[in-house]
Amino acid sequence: MSEAEQIAPPSSREIVFDEINRLNLQKNVLELEEKGYTIVEEALPKDMVEKMREVIIDQTADKSNVERPDLKTWDGGRLREGCYLLFEDPIFEQVALNEYTVALMQYLLGRSMVLSTIYSHIRAKGDPALPLHTDQWTLQLSNPVSVAVANYALVDYKKDHGAFAAVPGSNHLLRRPVGSETNVYKNPNCIPLEMKAGSVVITAGCTWHGAYERKIPGLRLNTAVVYCRSYIQTQEKIREGVTREMLDRNPPRFADLVGVNNFLGFDRSGPDFSKAKPLASRFD
Repeated sequence: MSEAEQIAPPSSREIVFDEINRLNLQKNVLELEEKGYTIVEEALPKDMVEKMREVIIDQTADKSNVERPDLKTWDGGRLREGCYLLFEDPIFEQVALNEYTVALMQYLLGRSMVLSTIYSHIRAKGDPALPLHTDQWTLQLSNPVSVAVANYALVDYKKDHGAFAAVPGSNHLLRRPVGSETNVYKNPNCIPLEMKAGSVVITAGCTWHGAYERKIPGLRLNTAVVYCRSYIQTQEKIREGVTREMLDRNPPRFADLVGVNNFLGFDRSGPDFSKAKPLASRFD
């Protein structure tokens, strides 16, 4: 081996697969390829799940103009979604950096991926089923994908409690569902993904998925963390909202994920190409 080879930094591919191997996610990578989704159990500790619930419930109560709803007994109809959660509480900065999710997202989207949104779908009794759809909804479906979503269960997911729904293998179709295919109850290939609170299901942007109707009182809470390739417009104003304090309290990888190190989106002063250096050259 030459001296140049000995000191050469690892490639992005090596970094991605080193993380997958370190976290024993090889099976999850195969499931992403075969099914278009994979579940990682116990991705979040119990205390994080409880804190995330509290923050989301506080926001939905404020936005829905209701008294604070009870997680287990709410029967007062539809509530507003949780949005811009990265800036609601620092707990969501930790969620954006979750090592299991980031490792699998890097496999799907590359190391230059950025955070697009941290959102919460809040499902109450009477909310209709969420039709099957793809998350790469503004873009042509593709493989490799340009968008992928990590959906963290903040309560136990069961079918009649509003569980996540998915069509295994739909990622290979590279088309969106139409007509009765969008109905989670009528599509014969659709299955419920039942899991414990703290688990995360990661779906490729071209995978058909939705949610079942919640048929009992209480709330089904999640946190949907969307990542995309760096040249795609993010759903939320992520980079614009990031503060110095947020950067200082997080590892360098956080700055990459929130787009601070992306040279695109420059003004009259022109682009800063020093931000365009390959992520593979960073030992973070």
